[in-house]
Amino acid sequence: MEFEYIFEEVRITERNAPRFIINGKEVDIWDGEYRNYHSRSVSDYVRENLLKMERDGIDPFQEIVGKELEKDMVKTALMSGSNILFKGKKGYGKTTFSKSIAKLLPDRILAIKGCRIHDDPTRPVCFSCKKKLLEQDEVELTFVPKKWIRIAGDPMMTTRQLIGGISLQKIREGYDLDHPEVFTPGRVLKAHRGIAYFDELGSIPSSLQTLLHELLEERQITTPEGDIIPMKIDTLVIASTNPANYRGVSDIKEPLLDRMEQIDIGPPDTLEEEIEIGLRNMAIKADVIPEWHLKILAGAVRCMRSKNCRYAGRIEVEPSCRATIKVFDHVAASALRNGREAVMLADYGKDYSNVKLAFKSRFEVDYEEELSKDLVIHEIVNDSIDTVSGEVYSAIPRSIFGGMMEELSDMGEIDVYSENGLKECKNLWAFVSSMCRRRREVYSALEITLEAIARCTGLVERTSDGVYVYTAYDR
Repeated sequence: MEFEYIFEEVRITERNAPRFIINGKEVDIWDGEYRNYHSRSVSDYVRENLLKMERDGIDPFQEIVGKELEKDMVKTALMSGSNILFKGKKGYGKTTFSKSIAKLLPDRILAIKGCRIHDDPTRPVCFSCKKKLLEQDEVELTFVPKKWIRIAGDPMMTTRQLIGGISLQKIREGYDLDHPEVFTPGRVLKAHRGIAYFDELGSIPSSLQTLLHELLEERQITTPEGDIIPMKIDTLVIASTNPANYRGVSDIKEPLLDRMEQIDIGPPDTLEEEIEIGLRNMAIKADVIPEWHLKILAGAVRCMRSKNCRYAGRIEVEPSCRATIKVFDHVAASALRNGREAVMLADYGKDYSNVKLAFKSRFEVDYEEELSKDLVIHEIVNDSIDTVSGEVYSAIPRSIFGGMMEELSDMGEIDVYSENGLKECKNLWAFVSSMCRRRREVYSALEITLEAIARCTGLVERTSDGVYVYTAYDR
């Protein structure tokens, strides 16, 4: 009889249901309090919540900066119950998008207590759960939270790791259906009633991709011994892959691709979006990076992706948004360690060491022995400082520029870590103050203003200890 449960499709209704128990109390799961936590597919839940959020004018993917077209395509795919393949280079938000989709699931669902795949009490697929519901007078239930199961692509992955251990022979020998030697769920089966996120789908061996295709399409598994086991797994598959010819990328089998909707995910469209992604994802939440440093650092990352970059032909792997996130973190950490309330150029590190810390592992150049990463980073960051300095210099009103130069001449030199005498320089103080979002940015604003004058006119010069000296006397 137990062997028959493997192939039997079981549907539980109010008429044939056993008594359901939650926390020692009998409950009616068809009552209003419990009715929304069972008997619906993952796609049903996603579709309902997506429609509700759209009616309420809520963006279901608020974690994603920009990408309005991509968001719209995701919504369309989800509404039609489709699986999704995000394709794009590393670090551009494919995993974040997947996690955002998981928020469309209910916060909790009802499951049969003790089930290793959290079976639905009205639509069981697990062998032992079918037996419980059909043979027992009383079945315990529990609430489980929403499921987002990450399945990392691994060329060494085994059938047991992906699908699990399923042995019909052990059942024939009389083992109970819930015995570990009969059924041990693998990663994809643990995503039952949730989202299975395949991180780098192409890295899964071709033979296992065939099993996955069969599970998604035919809702069954063919074991290595040739036995066919219908599992009826309910899961939404979201997968990611890098572009073709990208390092370490393998082919995804065409039958599997044919069952998924491909959505391309690229880098942020604008500098503002790049900065917003960096700020949102920083580990350090202190607001210590002024706007000009955000532009310099994010601009350097974007330059390394650009065809207009002076090293474009030599950069083989471009830095992703993770480089932006970590360089923000590193300069903020330096500022905090040194007791500064706002980032200064010194926080880039000696010879830009803190920037290199963020960038070096996140991009590749060809023939590194001929062109070092250190040189590329140094030159690109310097170019980015030039660009932002030019913007700052252009923002200085011509009506006060002459007065600013007279003030700098009278002072001779300015220590950017001290306001001593600065307020007496009315023109310089007025411009520096206008740049600041908050009072604590004044030293940083003073520094970038003097750096801009130095780079654009040569009338001042920065010394090794951060002091700017008026040099027009020598002209």
